[in-house]
Amino acid sequence: MKTLKQTAALILAAAMLLSCTGCGSSKKNAADEIPESTGGHDVERISGADNVFSLNYNSKYSLNPLIATNHANQLICNLVYENMVELDNNFNVIPQIITSWSYAEGGRTWTLNVDNERTFHDGTPMAGKDVRYSLERCISSDRYSGRFTNVLGVSYSQEAVYVTLGKADTQFIKLLNVPVIKAGTGGDDFPMGSGPYSFSEDGTELHAWDGNGYKAPIDTVYIKEYKDQTEIITAFEDSYIDAIFNDPSSYSNPGYASSNEFRPFATTNMHYVAFNEESMLGKYANFRIAMEFAFDRAYLARDLMHGYGVEAAFPMYPTCEYYPDTLAETYHYNLDMVVQILDNFGIRDYDDDGKLEFMNGSPQKIELNFVLCSDSSAKTGMANKFAADMASIGLKVNVTTLTWEDFMTALQEGEFDMYYAEVKVRNNFDISELLEVQTKDNAEKSINFTGNKDTSYLYYINQYLAASDGDRARQYEAFCKYLSENATIITLGFEQQELITHRGVIKGLNPNLGNLFYGINNWVVDLG
Repeated sequence: MKTLKQTAALILAAAMLLSCTGCGSSKKNAADEIPESTGGHDVERISGADNVFSLNYNSKYSLNPLIATNHANQLICNLVYENMVELDNNFNVIPQIITSWSYAEGGRTWTLNVDNERTFHDGTPMAGKDVRYSLERCISSDRYSGRFTNVLGVSYSQEAVYVTLGKADTQFIKLLNVPVIKAGTGGDDFPMGSGPYSFSEDGTELHAWDGNGYKAPIDTVYIKEYKDQTEIITAFEDSYIDAIFNDPSSYSNPGYASSNEFRPFATTNMHYVAFNEESMLGKYANFRIAMEFAFDRAYLARDLMHGYGVEAAFPMYPTCEYYPDTLAETYHYNLDMVVQILDNFGIRDYDDDGKLEFMNGSPQKIELNFVLCSDSSAKTGMANKFAADMASIGLKVNVTTLTWEDFMTALQEGEFDMYYAEVKVRNNFDISELLEVQTKDNAEKSINFTGNKDTSYLYYINQYLAASDGDRARQYEAFCKYLSENATIITLGFEQQELITHRGVIKGLNPNLGNLFYGINNWVVDLG
């Protein structure tokens, strides 16, 4: 049994993987799922109650963008700080403070060129030392450390930052949608930034700043504090705060009035199912492969996530350039296929009692324990749908919904046949921690609870990470084929989250994963 200290480390490891970034240029139009912009749309407007623009703030949390973990405070930071690069909703890289980049040694060493024409709010020119300082602070922070476990060292010159990685990653640039602060200000209440707004001296207002080419649409953004959820909802619906982050798939989703505007954006929050590969059936790849057809991914995305999800058969956001569409289409929800694969494997109703049995010397009754955490109505709904579907073909599944602590204990102790989990994968879709073989050396950071002993997964992942632009799609498809043939995990889909504003007040919003206020120069604001 692992100690409580080890349990805490595993929870931290899970949180670490909850930080990532993406793909290459898009091969299909993501506008089917993510609106690119509301600019120019004619909508009925509802005027603000106080004719000023305000954001909520939580005084219990920091406004340092490198450690801010509260969504309200992160929203404020999006106006004050710039990211090293931006990502669009297809996970393509957009240059920002880092204007260009190159790598050598097959993706092990990187040169990141810094825009020396940029300045901080105090007039200080941007330099390599500021980007190096910010990156090193990210590496040591709880918020960002999980995405930078591969970084061995960082150095700098005036014009550039130089990064050395432990293993080749030709998509490392996609992890860098992180904020930059002035070197040496990391301990300040309001570190020096370079975005379109700066903090007032007491931190109660944001003032428009016209440096770095910004044309802020509002002179002053006011910072207010509403503490509990009821207060926040009321303040927003009465227009005393004007923009808010929301996670539609969480139990805490309060549900805002339909008269508002909802702008979804892509995330790397991935839902998946995994197996105990030391259990009676979980040890067999044939059984696991059958389960790839047993989950109604469209139902999860459309109904349980209320349209704020996208179905995916593989662990990459499906609008990314390297997502294998053709292969993914073969793994649609199909209960007839489940029955056929199980029957071919010898799982069938041997005694005509309407229940499937497994022939292991003699027919064995099947009863699967499917565990999940009680943090999401979408997960609970999906697990119950799966259990009902399996009951319809004669397979008994007991769904057990647990608190986070009990869920982690069940995973550590192997007290499950299958489990449903969510993880925020990295933006380069490196899921090594989900598939690496757990050993004594990595037990405290691994989040692979399957008992899987297959080292080939890391080979395929590393081949994909090291691939050149022209070979990356082929390498990722090779990984996906191997994953589908062994099915240690089954990908279900990805969440979308949303920025909510009052109808007609702001046009031109284009939120993305790292910056909900991206493209502020395109805003048109009418507060009435």
